[in-house]
Amino acid sequence: MPTSTIAPPKLSLVTMPRRKTLPGVLILAAVALSVAACATPIRTVDRPSAPLPWSAAIGRLDAQDGSCSATLIRPDIILTASHCLYGRGSNAKITDFEFTPALDVGRERLKPVSVTAVIAMGWPITPDGSGQLRGAPKDDWAALRISPPVDYVAPLQVEKIGVDGIYARMEKGSTLSHAGYGVYGAFSGKRLQMRDECHLIRDVEEILETGRDVIVNSCDVIPGDSGGPILLTDPSGERRVVGVVTNFWGAHGGQDFSSFGPSSVYFADKINAETTAASTP
Repeated sequence: MPTSTIAPPKLSLVTMPRRKTLPGVLILAAVALSVAACATPIRTVDRPSAPLPWSAAIGRLDAQDGSCSATLIRPDIILTASHCLYGRGSNAKITDFEFTPALDVGRERLKPVSVTAVIAMGWPITPDGSGQLRGAPKDDWAALRISPPVDYVAPLQVEKIGVDGIYARMEKGSTLSHAGYGVYGAFSGKRLQMRDECHLIRDVEEILETGRDVIVNSCDVIPGDSGGPILLTDPSGERRVVGVVTNFWGAHGGQDFSSFGPSSVYFADKINAETTAASTP
């Protein structure tokens, strides 16, 4: 796995194959893989036949040439990473994407719903003429409208909070985690991978060039996890989306891996403003 060295000398960003090259960071969008059919057929349904767990709000965002993860934050809005929307240069079309919630719950597969519009997005909606992605890690988020609305899954709520606030809450017993439909083997992209008990890594903004209020944490990620939620769970079990998974970095010769993504201070207000404006007559 190639690496490119940055200061200090013992710390390097780890790169892997991806749709577009962004120097110094890994784009965690998955390459579509074929998998063997299960012995017991999975039924495709319009609505689930039984109640779904809270994690059903975390789904997979699919295009023809790959997949990311996304979170239902309102019945008609999903949250993902900006870089997941790239891949076809200037010909990229937002309507090429579909969202499937509760992908790995039981033997029922919910029909995917179509992405119909960009509500708000941190990076530019189209790449520049060179085809290279442009944008700071803090802006690697996007809110998309889906249709029809998903009214049979409870959305996960977004809480506006920065890294200092997350740290203070963790000191009082809250836990940090994230999840996604990463590609990792024969059944890749079809099982939700939960990573719990993540620890914040502080004071690395200048080294990683992430900027302030990007959540750098000890949990690793794999391609396809991009766009999944970073979650803060309080001691009572209440969960809130506080960030978006976008990237990872390696240290100590590739022996240690961690991940990062923008905190909700960068997108909570913008999403609320755009959705409020859209609903105003």
